[in-house]
Amino acid sequence: GMTFTITEKAVQKAREFRDNLGKPDDWVLAAGLKGGGCSGFKYEIDFMPLPEDETAYKIIEKDGLRVFCDKKSYIFLVGTEIDFEETMMSSGFVFNSPMASSKCGCGESVGF
Repeated sequence: GMTFTITEKAVQKAREFRDNLGKPDDWVLAAGLKGGGCSGFKYEIDFMPLPEDETAYKIIEKDGLRVFCDKKSYIFLVGTEIDFEETMMSSGFVFNSPMASSKCGCGESVGF
């Protein structure tokens, strides 16, 4: 079945950010969508404590990092790869989505 993925680099960076933010190791990366942005929604990424009800989320795990996506957002994240990009101008998590229109010029990068 289709799911979403996260690259090794993004996992590494997420761990670094989690340490820098002083969050416990059992906090998970929450990826999802909020209304707004040029395509009607924008991506969000943050850390959260392990939720009591894991059934409300789709969960992937890579290199020991668990990524939670709420089921409403998951519909839009299917097939999406979460990566981390560093350029001269900016750095942040990027969502490489098969559904994203190439006309969207804002570049969905999310930083901490």
